[in-house]
Amino acid sequence: MKNEEKYVAQTLESMVAQTVKPVEWVIVNDGSTDKSAEIVEKFAAGNPWIRLFNTAGLGERLPEHYGGHVVDLIHDGIAQFQAKDIDFIVKLDCDISFKPEFFEKLLAAFEENPRLGICSGISFIVEDGKLVEEKTAEGHTLGATKVYRAQCFRDIGGLVASMGWDGIDEIKARMKGWDAWPLREQIFVHHRPEGMASGLLASGVERGKGSYFMGYHPVFMLARVGKRMLKPGLFADAVGMFMGYFSSLVRGDKRIPDAEFIRYLRKNQIRKLFLLKSEV
Repeated sequence: MKNEEKYVAQTLESMVAQTVKPVEWVIVNDGSTDKSAEIVEKFAAGNPWIRLFNTAGLGERLPEHYGGHVVDLIHDGIAQFQAKDIDFIVKLDCDISFKPEFFEKLLAAFEENPRLGICSGISFIVEDGKLVEEKTAEGHTLGATKVYRAQCFRDIGGLVASMGWDGIDEIKARMKGWDAWPLREQIFVHHRPEGMASGLLASGVERGKGSYFMGYHPVFMLARVGKRMLKPGLFADAVGMFMGYFSSLVRGDKRIPDAEFIRYLRKNQIRKLFLLKSEV
């Protein structure tokens, strides 16, 4: 959480109203300069399972990508857990809201499918007073409400500190035999849509860099960029993705140090290009 004063109360209200509440909820405050921390503390006063953890004093972070910083914050939060024998770990953004049965339904999906390792809701934004689904890759579990079965989290070795972490995790999960899918029936409202903070071009550049780090096949990346260019309002995002990926390619930036992961990813991307069944 950083400077979420406008939105965090809605997230807190949504969680407090849940039919199934967490054993504990650690909210990591990443140096907010607004009233975000004060708002959290007010809710925590009446709900002892909510705890605020301030990262101030932990030292400066120098991640290669923004995603690396996000993963550092997630690990900071996990390190603060007091509960033992945790069955599920949730990564939750503080600029969203959702219905009271949201997590009850997600956990029911895990109960129904013992091989489900990662799940999330589907993101919607408000446009002209109407809820509109936020565009994302089909079948992608979203970082804003990502739920991990603890055993799956351990099997994939935790999260990789890089842009694209929330794609790497689900691909690794599938490599290990777990399922990883969003639950389309469960929606949440994203009050600050993806790219709003930094702009579509800049956020596209970061996703392009993340795709390069993950080992995306160049031909698949071109196809992905071309498809995104044809979608209304996403031209700048697509250009950013192209710039981010191919600038990293030209520079020879390092990739995820996992040759098996890259082979698995590219094999499935080629299958997608030929309209064959893919695991990713």
